[in-house]
Amino acid sequence: MTTDIDRALAKMSALGIIEPEARPQAVRDLEVAQARSLEGIEQCTSLESLRILGCSIADYSPLARLGALRLLTVENCDLADTAWAAGLQLKVAVLRRNRVRDGRPVVTISTLHVLDLSGNPLDHQSREAAVAHAGSRLLTLDDEETAELNVLLADARTGIVSYRSGDSLWACATGLDLVPHPEAGHVLTSPEELRDMARGNISPGEFLGLDASNNMGGGR
Repeated sequence: MTTDIDRALAKMSALGIIEPEARPQAVRDLEVAQARSLEGIEQCTSLESLRILGCSIADYSPLARLGALRLLTVENCDLADTAWAAGLQLKVAVLRRNRVRDGRPVVTISTLHVLDLSGNPLDHQSREAAVAHAGSRLLTLDDEETAELNVLLADARTGIVSYRSGDSLWACATGLDLVPHPEAGHVLTSPEELRDMARGNISPGEFLGLDASNNMGGGR
């Protein structure tokens, strides 16, 4: 059976990024998008750079077996648990716009130079730990208001997170529950609108401008 990782490898090969018919053990760079499983990724033992975009994987623990991994990006996914990261020697971890509450297993990786946890419903302990371990690393966290909004949205199980870009507040889906491409179609919003959604006055689908007949679509 062809897995999501098989498809990711085939796509990278078709784009000329990796050699045709390259063995998984030889691959050093990989992008996985719109996937629902990491089955087989443990074979990529030489993987140094990995991007996981717009996925609903649930179990990210296979990443713990990628001992060569140094650069990891996970964006707009259902990533919630980070316990698998504790033994890795990452230099860059960009875990933006996910569902992470307890980020301490990532925060405490001593080899990190860059850490981005923006757009996550981080708990207070994780935010404190991130600042305490920052040292000389480049650290990106949400401001206090955005952090509070993300906790409210997560508590309400909306599948939506918010983040700042300059002075603007944006929001988007995490994982594949609401849209087929959560890395696209982000929505310009306001704190008031997001609080309304957390209260149940606006549905996530309505917020994203989805077609009610098929519950699929892009941002407004």
